[in-house]
Amino acid sequence: MNRLPILILYCLLPVAVLGADAPDPLFDSADMLDLTLTAPFDLIDDERDKEKKYEGSLSYLDATGAEVVLDAQFSVRGNWRLDKRNCRYSQLWINLRRGQVQGTLFENQNRLKLVVQCNRANRYADYIIKELQAYQLFSELSEIHFDTRLVNVSYADSERPNNSRNHIAFFIEHQNRLADRFGFSEVELNTIPREELNKQQSKLMSLFMYLLGNTDYSMIQGPEDEECCHNAKLLQNPAGEYIPVPYDFDASGFVDTTYAPEPNPAFSLRNNRQRLYRGFCVSEEELNGAIAEFMESREQMTAIVADTTYVSSRSANRTLGYMEDFFEILEDPRRIEREFVDDCR
Repeated sequence: MNRLPILILYCLLPVAVLGADAPDPLFDSADMLDLTLTAPFDLIDDERDKEKKYEGSLSYLDATGAEVVLDAQFSVRGNWRLDKRNCRYSQLWINLRRGQVQGTLFENQNRLKLVVQCNRANRYADYIIKELQAYQLFSELSEIHFDTRLVNVSYADSERPNNSRNHIAFFIEHQNRLADRFGFSEVELNTIPREELNKQQSKLMSLFMYLLGNTDYSMIQGPEDEECCHNAKLLQNPAGEYIPVPYDFDASGFVDTTYAPEPNPAFSLRNNRQRLYRGFCVSEEELNGAIAEFMESREQMTAIVADTTYVSSRSANRTLGYMEDFFEILEDPRRIEREFVDDCR
């Protein structure tokens, strides 16, 4: 393939569908939400049994200052972070009753992922913010992304009140709601042909994962006996194209957690901060079009990472430097060819 220019004026067809529904009330604000979760959290964190469900409640103050209390059922989720050697606190599913949520902030929500602070130390709060920022970055590139909401959680242990704690976390929109809002279908296949991927979304996701320094994903195949894909959910649009939506970024160099697994030995990477492009080979025109999307969003993406509302300036600057290294590659035709053309699959 010929050497690529830095950018060309090329516009890809929009990946989103016109007329998509607006975000649900929970995700219609970027303000941090204060809430209290009540459940036997010591028992949950001790047992870490995906088959068990624990009864409890979720409460918050509405716009008038009145307390809203919803019944909630909790269960643990995840794999790597579920291991006690990696995380002190379990990642959570929160199930709400459909009959209770109407007219509340949680309207349309039935099952939500809560990304929980993994341990007590301050750096684990930083990890939460940086992982949240990863979701926000992708939202600048594609309308088809998981909405998120930062929360300040008081965990009230229903069996051991003295063991209650307060940490930040964030909610992730359920794939069912994302599919419903766009009029898409969910996909339950384990493997799909890569030729049937939506071209724009798959190219954006490949470059985005490279930005993050994330090699722990697949857009076309899920783990054995599970639906596709690995750290991406597939949706199908009315045209029959499969649209991958990325999630779970704590193993990336961008978040840079101390508990992340080592990179796959097959990739010959020194650590998770070293980048490797795992995208599929595309035409010069298509690649330049995807690069243009990143360059056009650079200012907004920089503002997200430079925000020091919830992280220190030192932490923000380190993450910003890591992202700037990515944009320097996009400005260098020789590096574009070496990283994205020579190493594509």
